[in-house]
Amino acid sequence: MTQTNSSPDCGGTGEEPTTTPPPTTTPPPSGACTATVTVVGDWGSGWQGRVDVKAGSAALTGWTLTWTWPGAQKITSAWNADWSQSGAAVTAGDVGWNGSVAAGQSREAFGFVASGASTVPQVTCQG
Repeated sequence: MTQTNSSPDCGGTGEEPTTTPPPTTTPPPSGACTATVTVVGDWGSGWQGRVDVKAGSAALTGWTLTWTWPGAQKITSAWNADWSQSGAAVTAGDVGWNGSVAAGQSREAFGFVASGASTVPQVTCQG
């Protein structure tokens, strides 16, 4: 059985309504954190680096950093970070007690000793 509603207040035309989905946009990066490497000592065949993490507009409860060395640099030891290096790619994360950074503030996150020429890589921070 088929029923047709011809009531004038139904508002239908007998055709399926077409709807336009809302546009989808990718939000810009939140800028949760930034990080920098500073050379604090250099002895030719190796060097020591300090890594600072800065929170964006929101506090951090943890952070993960990544970078790629431009040459043959290799971390030989590090402290206050859970880190790994595969080829030129480095990943480092907080070790719990040093993961908190207040909004807009920075902290010395960890240090390391590396072989090769000292350099300051471009660091990506995720918080």
